[in-house]
Amino acid sequence: MNQYQEPSDRFLEVVVGLITILITLVFAGLFFMLVINAGPKYVTFIGGAVLLLAMYWFGLISVRLVLNKPNAHGGLFSIGGLKFLSMFVGVSALVVSPLTIYMGHWAALVGCICLSIGCYQGWHLASRRGIA
Repeated sequence: MNQYQEPSDRFLEVVVGLITILITLVFAGLFFMLVINAGPKYVTFIGGAVLLLAMYWFGLISVRLVLNKPNAHGGLFSIGGLKFLSMFVGVSALVVSPLTIYMGHWAALVGCICLSIGCYQGWHLASRRGIA
């Protein structure tokens, strides 16, 4: 087993968990600022839902890292969460690709393609995790 396959030190997990708690608090603050300052528009609802989803995911990662509560299938994300994250980021990268072509940002286009390939691999990783 090489150094990338060995489990991390517990101290490092707690430190990363505390950092993700701070990120969760930032998302919570952004959500409350959005609710207080924005009017009742559909964009506010969509933005609030995205902030709540990010706050939930980072909070879940924090709990799993700080309290040492492993996922049933291993990893920080559930199978459905990993598939959703892979699909959302991969499709978003593909949607941004025509804009990068139009604006002539070829490096961003290569990044979008590589990100989509990585998300495809993440989808298959989640599928294999569900079988095992």
